[in-house]
Amino acid sequence: MQISSHPVHIPGIQTGKLQGHGGPLCLMLTWHPEVIKVYSEDETSRALEVPSDITARDVCQLLILKNHYIDDHSWTLFEHLPHIGLERTMEDHELVIEVLSNWGMEEENKLYFRKNYAKYEFFKNPMYFFPEHMVSFATETNGEISPTQILQMFLSSSTYPEIHGFLHAKEQGKKSWKKIYFLLRRSGLYFSTKGTSKEPRHLQFFSEFGNSDIYVSLAGKKKHGAPTNYGFGFKVQA
Repeated sequence: MQISSHPVHIPGIQTGKLQGHGGPLCLMLTWHPEVIKVYSEDETSRALEVPSDITARDVCQLLILKNHYIDDHSWTLFEHLPHIGLERTMEDHELVIEVLSNWGMEEENKLYFRKNYAKYEFFKNPMYFFPEHMVSFATETNGEISPTQILQMFLSSSTYPEIHGFLHAKEQGKKSWKKIYFLLRRSGLYFSTKGTSKEPRHLQFFSEFGNSDIYVSLAGKKKHGAPTNYGFGFKVQA
């Protein structure tokens, strides 16, 4: 594994004394940091000693300070899985050590620190991500609500629109890819077994997102025989 994560023991530190009924009490503080290795785009790496509860955003801020970079809110931490050809942007709140603990000992996974100018673009320009013909309510609206208003409701309330369209998908263990009509709902991702039908009897559950991370494909044609290099996949959290 090219990123190490192991505890480094620091002896207890006496930080003060408290007066109790049985005499003075010593307050001891023991900190168990972790050592992680983070790579840049030029494949140079830097080892960091960090607390076990450090978040992805904290790591980015630490590297920005150490490298004297300008913080333009685009610096991002990526989880890179070369053995399956996938990569994902780590969310700001994610605990880095927790992510690393799910890696196999023989996997040559890496953390990358680089810019992602589209990091917060979804919140600034959501319509760039969902064309109007792909957004609708699961129930009829009789044209009273525009697709733009639907998307704004998706971002600001508990009412979620339905995202739908064709994707190429491959079943596990098979080599061929099929073009299938998918529907993204609050409860998960579904696909239609009959054309573009949305009838419940024609919809089959594909994946939920509560316990999964979403990755983008790296060289999908070469690695997975996909019809395009632009793909994504789901990986269940350990």
